[in-house]
Amino acid sequence: MTLFDNPEDIACPKCETSNPLEIIYGFPSEEMFGAESSGSIALGGCVVQDDNPAYRCRRCGHEFGEV
Repeated sequence: MTLFDNPEDIACPKCETSNPLEIIYGFPSEEMFGAESSGSIALGGCVVQDDNPAYRCRRCGHEFGEV
């Protein structure tokens, strides 16, 4: 079962690795903690701002994109 979509066609602008993690903001649920532990998502914290990044590169950790 997939809880979150991780876009395979988006590449990191820094290292060009595709399939970044989607960064999820807000108060995390137990399911979200589990998804982060399994490498399905990245948790971005509870504060949502206009300039928060949408993705985290699985390879280099660079955060990019718009929420």
